[in-house]
Amino acid sequence: MSTILDLIGRNFAEPEVAKRLSDYPGLRPEDGGAVSEERVQPVKYLRSTADGLLIKMSDEGMILAIFLMSDGKDGSREYRGELPGRLNFAAEPADVIRAFGPPALRRPPATYGGRPLGEFLRYDWPTYSLHLQFRPDEDGLDLVTAMVAKEVPGRRQG
Repeated sequence: MSTILDLIGRNFAEPEVAKRLSDYPGLRPEDGGAVSEERVQPVKYLRSTADGLLIKMSDEGMILAIFLMSDGKDGSREYRGELPGRLNFAAEPADVIRAFGPPALRRPPATYGGRPLGEFLRYDWPTYSLHLQFRPDEDGLDLVTAMVAKEVPGRRQG
């Protein structure tokens, strides 16, 4: 069975992509913010807090990243679709490693900007990376993100 993450790198204008996203009628455009530098490409967002889903697209409509939220993450309800590796939001790091093997990057819990963050795992595949951010104070996943390879900070290309 395919997951919504299969849409990474595809264009919103493709009929199959538009049909798949129609499963989330709560998706609404959200401002991508002002671009202050010429080198930064403008982006667009589609968000549905009811579906626990945020999609980042290029100005041309290419899906650059898909964020699947846990319950309460950024005011969202929990994403109810299938997660990769048959995981669920109660998964712990050991469950993820059993499903995918050793990660390309593993970061222990930390504090960033005064906010505690749980453990972070990143898996790199040829066309995209899968990021799994765990809750800082509870068991389970906080956020599952898939991002096209060229958008992943620190990822070596080619």
